[in-house]
Amino acid sequence: MTATTAPVPVHESFTRAHLRVLLMVLVLGLVVHAFLPQAGEFQHSLDELGRADWGWMVLALAATAATFSSAAVALSGAAGRILPFGTTVEAQIASSFANRLAPGSVGGLGLNERYLERSGLSRPQAAATLALNGVAGVVVHLTALVVAGVLVGTGGVGEIHLPRGWALLVVSVVVLAAAGITMGAPFLRRRVLPPVKEEASSLAGVVRRPRQALLLFGGAIGITSAYALAFGFSLAAFHAHVGPAKVAAVYLGGAVVSAASPTPGGLGAMEAALVAGLTGVGVAEGPAITGVLGFRLLTYWLPILPGYLALRHLRRRQLL
Repeated sequence: MTATTAPVPVHESFTRAHLRVLLMVLVLGLVVHAFLPQAGEFQHSLDELGRADWGWMVLALAATAATFSSAAVALSGAAGRILPFGTTVEAQIASSFANRLAPGSVGGLGLNERYLERSGLSRPQAAATLALNGVAGVVVHLTALVVAGVLVGTGGVGEIHLPRGWALLVVSVVVLAAAGITMGAPFLRRRVLPPVKEEASSLAGVVRRPRQALLLFGGAIGITSAYALAFGFSLAAFHAHVGPAKVAAVYLGGAVVSAASPTPGGLGAMEAALVAGLTGVGVAEGPAITGVLGFRLLTYWLPILPGYLALRHLRRRQLL
């Protein structure tokens, strides 16, 4: 019986892994084809880099760092106990590296589950903690998206004027989002939805515990706010003039696309969504592209090395 059934999950896993690789290659190819060769816009973006206001970039870097401390606070709130703050922040930095290795934040979830287990929680408790943390994050994100959309209003969105070649990349965003949802559906049904459903009903209990609710929702609000601030500061650094409500709406919408994309960290899909959103609210193409590149440099690429070092350090301390 073992000989006949064992190859099936291996083959399925192998197929899914290679399908993800093919999708990643596809989106990277689309980025190279439709993004970088835009000679006029890209050259303008390079020129803007030299004229960047680096004071704003320092603020964007500080806001990026605040996402990790906010994540540590939210995780303590979800766990219902105070976790060591410095070590928990380090675990969130390590999670950023793990999330570059797998789509849908799967790597970061696995790392945090291991960290929670090493911190004294049982495996079911760790899974429930991550589910509760995720539910709170979704509630905060969707609420912020609705509020930002209302503040922007239909009158605040202009006609979308995308550079040549961006139509292909925008289509790829839709395709990747659909592919990510389809590919992630079995994993969601088996591993995510059951604890999420259970923890969604337990949110009422959390509200009745003010200290835990403050940590959980305060941390979740801090994560979303810090990312939106980092995005706004990056745009300001490259002279992209746009109101706070529009910045928030564009970032929150781009984050939804990123979460649905099957590429690690929404690579390619989020960049396309952010630039499309910015041009849709009237930001010029050059500053929009450069501002998005600066934002992703700080929030996607820069944490990779610190995340790797944090991962190694936590392993040496046997905390993972």
